Amino acid sequence: MSGSSLPAWAALAPAEQAALAHNERVLDARLAQGPITFADYMEWALYDDECGYYTQREVFGARGDYVTAPLMSAHLARALARQWAPILDTHGGSIMEAGSGNGQLAIDTLKALGAAGRLPERYWMIERSARLRACARERVAAEIPQWADRVFAVADWPDAEASIIVANEILDALPATRFRMRGGRAHTLLVTHDDNGVRTLAEGPEDPSTTAALADLALGDGYESETLPGTLDFLRKASAHLARGVIVLIDYGFPRPEFYHPQRRQGTLMCHFHQQAHADPLILPGLQDITVHVDFTAIAHAGRMQRLDLAGYTSQGAFLLALGIGEDPPTDDREALLALQAIKRLTLPHEMGELFKVIAFERGHTTPLQGFRLLDRSRALT
Repeated sequence: MSGSSLPAWAALAPAEQAALAHNERVLDARLAQGPITFADYMEWALYDDECGYYTQREVFGARGDYVTAPLMSAHLARALARQWAPILDTHGGSIMEAGSGNGQLAIDTLKALGAAGRLPERYWMIERSARLRACARERVAAEIPQWADRVFAVADWPDAEASIIVANEILDALPATRFRMRGGRAHTLLVTHDDNGVRTLAEGPEDPSTTAALADLALGDGYESETLPGTLDFLRKASAHLARGVIVLIDYGFPRPEFYHPQRRQGTLMCHFHQQAHADPLILPGLQDITVHVDFTAIAHAGRMQRLDLAGYTSQGAFLLALGIGEDPPTDDREALLALQAIKRLTLPHEMGELFKVIAFERGHTTPLQGFRLLDRSRALT
């Protein structure tokens, strides 16, 4: 039993061939017990301690499959630090970063806040991957040893509170539920074996909650897309750790009418392997990234369910420009050129500026957030 044959671009090194063979044996043995939901498959493929993509592979940078905004330059962190400083002045407390990866955003944020004399009491780096936590600890010790005693890398939410909770590109990696519309009802898609023993996605039972949630959109038969049920649990946990302050989430996605646009009939799911993007999540299990866009209307709803106040919603470009990204004077012409290139990629609409969005929630914080002063699209989420 196996998945589909690999495309020509998926050339595997010997170690990758061995890892793929092992992962396929593990997965096929699990499927021999019966179909599993796509969310369970995605959880295993990304986070399993033995086979998972994030736990076993180099995923960031030139040696990985993609580059996140913090890895491009320190300008994202410096802009965010301008947003954090007045919150820390008002409420004090700590920062928690969910999905902190190799620690780059934490390091650059602390450098900026340290220079401004507004360090948090603690900075919690929350990262499921033991390998990435170890990397982050080493980098913190090497790059900001003077503040290492206030930085903690943990696998899960700590028994503590924070005044600032931030997550950059974590919601898109939460396990997604795939569904297919038939007769006005949303049917869950399951990972299973077909009659020839090949892994496939098959239509399962109706998901009444998804049917009800999307009833007003009148999606046609055969329409496939995703929901992110884990967002409610994520915001429940984040809310439980927020004292007085804000939760800021940065990710790529759309409001609900655009997310479930009639022309987006195959959903938003994408995979990445060796920086090659494609749409087949069942090949290369455990070796490739699997991601979906974010329904920000659902995020706003999840925040309201946790009794959080919506502080704003806008594009990443508008948010960073409102925070004065790039106002730090360069030291030389080369740094100025590199900064300009990074800022363009982070803010221009045809780059990351429009596809990536920023949504913020607040509790007990009444001062408007500076990042939304140029443009606030919160009404698009009602």
